[in-house]
Amino acid sequence: VRVALIIASTTACMLDGIRAACGDARPCQLRPLQLFLAWNGVLVLVYEGFPDSLAGIKGRLAPRYGRENFGSRWPKTTLAATSDTAPELALPELERIRTLCVAHSAGLPSEPVPVKGVEVVEYKWRSLEAEGAPQRAAIPLPGGGGANGGSSGSSVGEEERERVRSVLSEWDDTAAYLPLANKVGSRISSYRHASPAGATLVTFLATSGGDQWASVLRQLRAFRESVDGAFPGRFAWLAEESLHCTLRALDTPASPDYD
Repeated sequence: VRVALIIASTTACMLDGIRAACGDARPCQLRPLQLFLAWNGVLVLVYEGFPDSLAGIKGRLAPRYGRENFGSRWPKTTLAATSDTAPELALPELERIRTLCVAHSAGLPSEPVPVKGVEVVEYKWRSLEAEGAPQRAAIPLPGGGGANGGSSGSSVGEEERERVRSVLSEWDDTAAYLPLANKVGSRISSYRHASPAGATLVTFLATSGGDQWASVLRQLRAFRESVDGAFPGRFAWLAEESLHCTLRALDTPASPDYD
């Protein structure tokens, strides 16, 4: 009982700190930019950059939680991971995946996806799928952004845009990118039963994305069909209701050399 009380107190303290960091953040929008095969063979939807509202939350949390993992420094939604038993990609296969990503990115809706709140999630599976029994605590962002998330706080700074451009440019040279795409650190089991438990701050797209997210999902389903048709069994897709954009991990202690 004593241990349970300590855990509950720690969680409540964490939530209070995150609510304070979100205190003056406004509803905002994420603008889908590009479908992409990230390092380790992970298919993602990349956004143009963190809007000012979310970037502000991340900045206010940084002194408490320290340096971010690089993967949460650029905004994305993980869609699928490489199956555990899939062989390495050959260069023509990577080029085919890139072609599919570019083609389906052209069909992404122009309307941005509203973000009306964020959620603290304690998880067993980092995919945040229901089977991993995620514990969720919602933190609405203050009003004033309009019914669909509005534009308040939605501007994306040049530093944010440049970080995303830098990531996407890595596969301009597919031959040089191939070893990175074939790294084995994030196969599907690492998102599910082999995942370490943890805590994270995210926005679930299905929760606040409304009709705009539904339009994105239609394009993502077409993308999935094309990918599975070209590469049957290579990718394991995450459940649609679990799809999210991570702001940052919440289980990283502040680093003494944080800057």
